[in-house]
Amino acid sequence: MNDVHGASLDDIEAAFARLAPVVKGRMARNAKLFHPELRGAGFSVLRAVLLSAVRRPDEDLTVSKLVAGCHMDKSVVSRQLKDLKQWDLIQLERSQQDARVYLVSPTPMAMQRFQEIKESTRADYEDLFATWEPKDISDLASLLLRFSEQIEERFRD
Repeated sequence: MNDVHGASLDDIEAAFARLAPVVKGRMARNAKLFHPELRGAGFSVLRAVLLSAVRRPDEDLTVSKLVAGCHMDKSVVSRQLKDLKQWDLIQLERSQQDARVYLVSPTPMAMQRFQEIKESTRADYEDLFATWEPKDISDLASLLLRFSEQIEERFRD
């Protein structure tokens, strides 16, 4: 590996190290907007449920699919689902096709909060990127998506 490539990788690592606490803090703040006791693992599970409802509204989300998508132990996801249901953020119901299967969906209240948080986040990003060229924003989005997909694939169970 040449020094230029190595220096770039060092810069990327440094940038992620600076961003990580900010991202973690923002996620903690967003979790509290849903419920004051909601923490990391629960927020990850809730976010997966919400994104599934938004991206695939005609597709049922089963607990099994959720466990696989969250990359967490089934017992951890089950505990989080119990809390999320208690806090009225998700609905759990048996599948009509197979009584052994549970379907997970967000409650209307959770969807409303998700939209509010998303609008606020988008406004923050629009402000942050106000001086950027549209192509630079698009390139950054593409590269980050590509990178996150590779990370997820590499660290999948």
